Amino acid sequence: MKINYLYILFAVLIFASCGNNSAYKGYTQTESGLYYKLQMIGDGKRKPSIGEYLQLVITYKTENDSIFMDTYSMNDIGMVVLPFNHSSFHGSFEEGLSTMNEGDSVSFIVDAEPLFSQFFKAKLPLFLKPGSKVKMDIKLYKIFTESDYQAELKRYEAIVEDRDIEEQRKIQVFIDNNTPSYSKLANGMYYLPITQGTGTNPERGDKIKIHYTGSFLNGKIFESTYDRTQPLEFTCGEQGQVIIGLESAICLMNEGAKAKFIIPSHLAYGEEGSSTGIIPPYTTVIYEIELLNLTKK
Repeated sequence: MKINYLYILFAVLIFASCGNNSAYKGYTQTESGLYYKLQMIGDGKRKPSIGEYLQLVITYKTENDSIFMDTYSMNDIGMVVLPFNHSSFHGSFEEGLSTMNEGDSVSFIVDAEPLFSQFFKAKLPLFLKPGSKVKMDIKLYKIFTESDYQAELKRYEAIVEDRDIEEQRKIQVFIDNNTPSYSKLANGMYYLPITQGTGTNPERGDKIKIHYTGSFLNGKIFESTYDRTQPLEFTCGEQGQVIIGLESAICLMNEGAKAKFIIPSHLAYGEEGSSTGIIPPYTTVIYEIELLNLTKK
């Protein structure tokens, strides 16, 4: 017990803090603005060094504790491996990782905007407002050296070698168990019209405004513009605005049309998943799309 008490004291001192002036009950704030709360102590034997890889279990929550993403749904093992480098932004959770030992669990509160723009290299999701915070519950499961990581990577690649076949099987099971039936398109997507529109189909350079709901095969919704009452607007044909499958789907629609599309991972977020981690690797997605407005170039 003496060792545990000493470790708790050391952990508290290591996080340069602003003491009890924290705006969040139970959390301590560091000088950089990072909030943290120690949840569970690990074996206390090893901390990460720059250049190593950390195997983490992470749950992401809004300020009101609503979970919007976690590593449990990302892959077969329910964890992610991140390279441990210097903090990607001031007040990043990475600052806190440097003080953790294998087995430790810590809760962090960080600014949402730099988390997505500088760490994830992505836009702030629609359900998070500018200036909001994100709560992160993190367990440091294991620390890998470079050689250990390469060995683990080969093991994981062997697991996912047949992932494409398994994905196609899951799509077929979904289609077999749902009515009305979807029509298969030449690119591997599946199409189910709901409402017919009028006018011409979109072309490169046209301005598009859509509402959509994105979900997994199990029906769980991961994003919806309806919930935010904020349609998505973009220019048809410009790279990097939407996934390939979504743009291919919209090109089959006209103004006022509504339809559902099953989009395999190679036309969605591929072998890496979405940059935010919300969409796991090799994941089929379903988009229900309503083309609200089409402005010709």
